Order: sequence, then structure tokens, then C-alpha cells
Amino acid sequence: MARYKNIYMSVGNKFGNLINKLKSGIKPKKKLKRREEILELYKKIQIPESASRREMSSIISREYRIFKKEEMLSRKLTTVYEKLCKIAEGILKINPDKKTKEKIEKAIKIAHLNITPQGAASLTILSCFAICLIALILIITNLFIGIGLPLGRALLVFGFSVPISYYLYMYPMRLEKRFMTKIGSEVSFLILYMVVYMRESPNLEGAVEFASRNLTGPLAWDMRKLIWDVEVGKYRSIEEALINYVTIWVNDRYFIEAIQMLRSSLRQAEERRLMMLDEAVDLVLSGTREKAKYYSQTLKMPILLIHALGILLPVMGLVLFPILGIFLDVKSGILFIGYDIILPLILFFFILNILEERPTTFSKLTISENPDMPPPGKFMLKLGESAYFVPVVPVAVAVSAPITILGLWMYLQAPGNNLTQSVIITTGILTGFFAYYFLSSFQKVKLREVTRKIETEFTEALFQLGNHVSTGVPIETAVSRAIRSISGLDIKKLFQIVLRNMQRLGMTFSQALFDKDYGALLFYPSTLVRSVMRIVTDAASKGIQIVALTMTNISRHLKNIHETQEQIHDQLNDVMSSLRFQAFLLTPLVSGIVVTMATIVIKIMGHLSTTIANIKSQAYMMPLMPFGQLAVTPGEFQLVCSIYFIETSILIGMLLNGIENGEDEIGRQSLTASILGIGFIVYVISLFITLTVFEPLTVIRF
Repeated sequence: MARYKNIYMSVGNKFGNLINKLKSGIKPKKKLKRREEILELYKKIQIPESASRREMSSIISREYRIFKKEEMLSRKLTTVYEKLCKIAEGILKINPDKKTKEKIEKAIKIAHLNITPQGAASLTILSCFAICLIALILIITNLFIGIGLPLGRALLVFGFSVPISYYLYMYPMRLEKRFMTKIGSEVSFLILYMVVYMRESPNLEGAVEFASRNLTGPLAWDMRKLIWDVEVGKYRSIEEALINYVTIWVNDRYFIEAIQMLRSSLRQAEERRLMMLDEAVDLVLSGTREKAKYYSQTLKMPILLIHALGILLPVMGLVLFPILGIFLDVKSGILFIGYDIILPLILFFFILNILEERPTTFSKLTISENPDMPPPGKFMLKLGESAYFVPVVPVAVAVSAPITILGLWMYLQAPGNNLTQSVIITTGILTGFFAYYFLSSFQKVKLREVTRKIETEFTEALFQLGNHVSTGVPIETAVSRAIRSISGLDIKKLFQIVLRNMQRLGMTFSQALFDKDYGALLFYPSTLVRSVMRIVTDAASKGIQIVALTMTNISRHLKNIHETQEQIHDQLNDVMSSLRFQAFLLTPLVSGIVVTMATIVIKIMGHLSTTIANIKSQAYMMPLMPFGQLAVTPGEFQLVCSIYFIETSILIGMLLNGIENGEDEIGRQSLTASILGIGFIVYVISLFITLTVFEPLTVIRF
């Protein structure tokens, strides 16, 4: 007992000493909050040193990387307008009224703008204030030191501040319309992809995910955003997310009804379900045809106004200008401001308003996957076996500068009769614009035409392949028979490559199409073909009959889409023919005649002024002495008129392409190059023929 007692006393003493040391040397830690405890735990977690960066990157999913990239891009101020809004909000923060704020917030949400309603309102007010302040300063400097603007021109600047401010105020709403038009052009394919998926798997979430993978552009981003919102719990189901999403499509009842039909099909019997899916596609296509028909009917009056603003009023003004210039002493600078700045700006905004009312039809061809596709602003130059992407702007400037400089030098050497020299300057300017638009588009247009032909023939080829597969033969045999059925089409080469890969390389049907080294789709970089063949290969895993049915259904829907496109082009044909006639022939022809008429009037007035100045001794001629000198030479008048012709050609090209193809940059550049090239030839021919015929009549003898 004594032994155990001693041990107990020893342990007790040691434990007491330890407690005393702890009390004296170590301060007790404060109780951590829950948030701080979690942070402390995370700090203690260490990644093993053997885990490399590549191993860690494999942990992150592809979906998360896509989301993170899009999230970072959405936070960047990518446009000048967004940056200006942020700067204006930092200088003076203005809160708009409740109604305006709701309107701007709606536009910001739909167009994915990284601004606030306060920033948009601040930019509008500050821009108006800045313009007025600059004009006021120029008025004051003109009064005291003679440098600035006279009162009349300053009032014109004050007047400009109102439309500029209104444009900035409406800019978010304009972006909203443009965005809706852009994503609306993909609606038909959105419904098509969802229907194709839901025919085999009646699952709405899977259909949205499948459509997001096969679509391109903003609508694909919206669909991925819906899936992400469901994943993070913002919506309880994809059905609820779609119901909320279609609220922004209040002006497109066909799309809303198609989505409702897809939702309702999930609760129907099999036969009725398939019927409703097909009706959804037909509903969207019929809506597209109806909207295009209504749009073509409403275009008649705007086209007449453009004809009046672009041709009739300028012709009347330019013909009368030499006569008015004698009595009003109007200089060429006023003519330049009126015809080359104000009038084209009015025409530009009017054309923008017409294009914003354009209904959503179909998406443009996507050729971004083509390996021969030059980057924006460049063209491909092949030297031997090497290929280089050359910037377009330096080449256009290099082509234009020598001609323009030569014309300017000759123009300055002949200050009086300088019509020919001014035409050389015009040639240099127009050559630069033509080179820019032509080099930016000629290779891309060829690639697009090849892609368009592939996609047109693909519908028939897919139908033939589906028919042969439905007979129950192996896929390899079906491909071989389909090649014989479409022997007259270029698309047969796609199936020949597929068959070769399957026979010689032992690939599966999917590998023969999508293999990264030998896949057939490497030689046919079409987004539509790739998406459809991905659908077909996914269906092939479910059986021969299912893949055959999938092929025939897709080909039928693609054929309906193609027929709808042709009908829309037929409906717009009358309007397009009128605009083409105006762009290619009427505008340059009238411009050349107007320059000739003005030149003749200027020369006649010049002869009269010289003659009257020499008859000073005759008293009855004295009242005509103010008839005086004309402040505009034929060369200056030709420069003003030719610059206006170049501007209107670019604007009409934008209108033509916008009506026919929507926002198609390649088509716009190609069409503008054609209008400038052909129009300039017509302009020069009409100018010199009429000048040759009528210039000898300007000689006046007394």
C-alpha cells in the first residue's frame, strides 16, 4: 500500500507541476467563431508534394472550366460603351426614374451588359453636358481671340447634343433588340435539337443539355446558364427554368408555344408524344414564314424613304447648290458637313432602325471550324508550301496611299480647273475601301459557299443512308449503298472517307467520323454536319432501327428548314431587287450625272462673273455685280459627291445584307466590295460621258 501511495503522490506532483507551467507560460486561446474554425481547418489541409499541377488540373471538370471562363469573361468590360458607363458613373452618379430603371435593367439582363442603370443614365447626361460645354467654350474663344465657332455653327453643335444623348439613352435597348435577333436566329435549331433528343429519351433536362452542346453562339450560353442555375438550386427543375426563360420572348408566341408543347409531350402517350414533338418544329417554322412575310410587306415604305433620302433629296440639293452658292456665299466646307456627315448619319440611323425590326429567321452558316478560315481582319497568302495570314488594313492603305497622294499633289498644282485631279483622289480612296472589303471576305466567301453546298446536299445523303440502314443491313453495307445512291453529289466523298476508315483502318462508325487524325469530318468542317452526325452516332448505340428512324426524322426536319429559307428569300425578293438596282446602278449613275450638271453650272456662272466684271462701264450691269465669285470649284464638288456615293454604297450594302442574312459580317463585306467596284465603274463612265457631251455647251459669247 505504501508503494502505491508513493506512486500516486509522484504522479500527482508531476501533474500539478505541468498545470502550473501551462498557467504561467501559455495563454489560453480565445474561442474561435465557426467561420474562423473552418478557415483554420482549410489552412491545415496540405496538398501532397507529389501531386503535380497536371494531376490537379485533371480534378477540375470540363463543365467547371467552361463556366469559370464564361464567368470571368462576363465580368470584364469588353466594350467601349461599358467602359464609358463605368467612368461616367464614377464622375457623377445619376439615378434614373423607376420606369426607366426597370427598362434599362431588363435590357442589361438580356444583352448581358456589365453596366448599371445609373452608369447608363450618367453617360447620357454627361455626354450632353460635355458637348454643350465644348460648344460654349468655342463660342467664348471665338468672341475674344477669334479662334472657335461662330454662333450659328455653335447652335448646330447644341442641336447635335440632343440626338446623340437620345442615342446613348436608347443604346442598351438597341443592344437588347440586336441580341434577341441574334439568338432568335438559332431558335429553329434549338427546337430541332431538343426534339431529336426527346424522340428517343423523353427527358427535358437532357434535351436542353444536348442542344447547348450542339448550338453555337449566345443561345448556347443561355442554355448552359439554365442548366447551371438548376444545378446550383436557383430553380427546382429545368422545366421551371424554361418557363422563366421564355418570359423574355413575349413577342415570339411561336417559340413560347413550341416550348410549352415540348413540356406537355412528357405527359402524353407515346404516339401522341411523337406527334407533338413534330408539331413543335413545324410550329416554329410556320411562325418564321409568317414573320418574314409581314416584314417584307412593311419594308415598302422604308425603302421609299431611303430612296428619297439617299437619292432624290441629295440630287435636288446638289443641282441647286451652285446657284444658291452664288447668292449665299456658301463654301465647300458647309457642303461637306451637310452631305458627307449629317445626311449619311441620318441615313445610317434610319437603316439601323429598319434592321432592328427584322424578325428572327435562321442562323448564318458557321465556318469557324474550317482550318483554312483566316482570322478576322486577315487573309491567307500562300507562298509555295507555306501559308501566311496577312493583315488587311496595311495592305489596303498601301494600295490606296500612292494613288491618293498622287491625286492630292496634282490637285494642289491645279487650284482652278481640278476636276480630273479630284477624280484621281476619289479613285485612291475608293480603292482602299474596295481592297479592305474584298480582301477581308473573298476567301471566307468561298469557304462559306462550299459549306453551304455541303449542308444542302447533306439532307438528301442522310435520308438515303437512313433508308438503307432501315433494311437491317450492317452500317458498313448501308454506307456503301448510300454512296451509290448519291453518286451525283459532292457529299458522297464524306461517306467514301467513312467507308475507307471502316474497311482499311478497322474503325467503328463513330471513329470513322470523329477520329482526330483520320476522321471524315476533318475534311468537312461544318457545324451542322458535325452536330447531326454526333446525334446519329449516339443513336447507333441503341439499335439499327432507332438510328434509321433518327436519320429519316432529322433529314425531314432539315428539308423543311431549307424549304422555309427558300420561301423567305422569295418573299423578300421584290425588296431586294429594288435595293440592288439602287445600289449597283441608280446611285452611281445619278451621282455621275449630278457632278456633270454641277460642273456645267459652275463653269457657266464663272464665265458670267468674268464677263460681268469686265463690263464695269455699263451702268445697267452694276446691279449684277454681286453675282460675284462662286466659292466651290468643280473638283471640290466632285469630291463631296463621290465621298457621299462611297458612304451610301456602304450603307445600302449593310441594309441589303441585313435584310437578307441578318448579322452576317462576311456577307456584308463581300456585298459592299461588289457594290463599290461595280458602282465606281458606272460612276466614272456616266461622269465622263455626260461631261464629254455637255461640257462644250458651257462656252458663252457676248
